[in-house]
Amino acid sequence: MANPPADWIKSAVKITPGFEVAGDPYMGASGNFDGMGISCGALQWNIGQNSLQPMVKAVGQPVVLAAMPTYGAQIWAACTGTVRNGLAIVNGWQNGKALKPVAKAELRALMGGTAMRAQQDKVIGEVAGRAHAGATAWARGYDDGTPSKRLFCWFFDIITQNGGLETLSPQRVKDFIAANSPDHADDVICDFLAAVKGTAGHVKDANKNGLLWRNKPDAEQMMVLVMSYLRSNTANPKWQHVVLNRKGTIAMGEGWVNGAKWDFSSEGL
Repeated sequence: MANPPADWIKSAVKITPGFEVAGDPYMGASGNFDGMGISCGALQWNIGQNSLQPMVKAVGQPVVLAAMPTYGAQIWAACTGTVRNGLAIVNGWQNGKALKPVAKAELRALMGGTAMRAQQDKVIGEVAGRAHAGATAWARGYDDGTPSKRLFCWFFDIITQNGGLETLSPQRVKDFIAANSPDHADDVICDFLAAVKGTAGHVKDANKNGLLWRNKPDAEQMMVLVMSYLRSNTANPKWQHVVLNRKGTIAMGEGWVNGAKWDFSSEGL
C-alpha cells in the first residue's frame, strides 16, 4: 500500500487538530473537558483512552522530568500505572475543567520538545497510513477510482475523532444520492442543518452551514458531504449536527465549526 503524499499528511495535521487547538498543534494541552483527564498534542492523545501513556513512556523518564520539573514525576506515575490512577493524578492539576497554568506550561514544553515531536510524528504516520488505506478502499469501492486529498483528510479526521466508518459503505452513499437525485441530495442535508434548534454556538454553526453548502457541491464534494451526513446519523442525536459541521467542512472545503469560519482552499480542498 502506497504511503500518502507528505503534503496530504501536513494538511490533515493542520485541519484535524486545528478545529481543537489554537497555535502549534504539537504543543496542545487541555484539561478534563471530556472526562479524559488531560488531552495533549496534535491529535489530542489523552489519559482516559490510554493513548498518551505509550507516548510518554516511549520518550523516557529523563525527558519527562527535564521538561516538567514540577509535575514530571506525577505525569510519569500517571502514565505508568492504571488509567484510573492516572486520571486521579492529572485531575488534581485542574481548576474545574481547566489546567492550572504551571501544569499547562509544562505539558506544552513536553509535547513541543524534540523527542515528543518525533513520537507524535510516528503516531501521526500510523494514523495517516490507516486513513490512506481507508480512502483507497473507499475510492475503489465507490467508482473504481483513486483517493483524493479531500477523501484522505476526511478519513484522517474520522479515524482520529470518531474511530472509523462503522456501517457506512460506498453503496449506501450511492443509494442516498440516487434516491434524492444528484442535484438535490445536498438539499436534504442542508434542510436538516437549517432545522437544528437552540442557542448554542454549534447550533448556529449548523444553521450557517445549511445556507453555505446548499447548491454548492461538485460530484466529489457531494459524495463526501453525504458520507458526512450518513456517518453523523450514527452519533448521539444530540451531537449529530456537531459531527456533521466538522466532517461537512472537510467535504466542502469551508464551513463553520466551533464558532469559527474555516476555509481550506489553501490546502487544496
